[in-house]
Amino acid sequence: INKINDMQNAIMIAENLLSTKGFENSVIFVNDISVSVVVKANELKQEQIAQIQNIISRELKVDLSNIHISNK
Repeated sequence: INKINDMQNAIMIAENLLSTKGFENSVIFVNDISVSVVVKANELKQEQIAQIQNIISRELKVDLSNIHISNK
């Protein structure tokens, strides 16, 4: 139960940090080894992708190669 609560808190923090960076309406999906992030944006620049990766990697403690980002 603690592990689930810790993950939920990390996801919430990451979504809030993404929101403060201008990525509103973001959704984060986590499975055993990877994280998928969907953000509301027409297009994502490399700088924005790096910001998202940094936040997700730091808060969810996942390797950059296991972060998948898409826009909608």
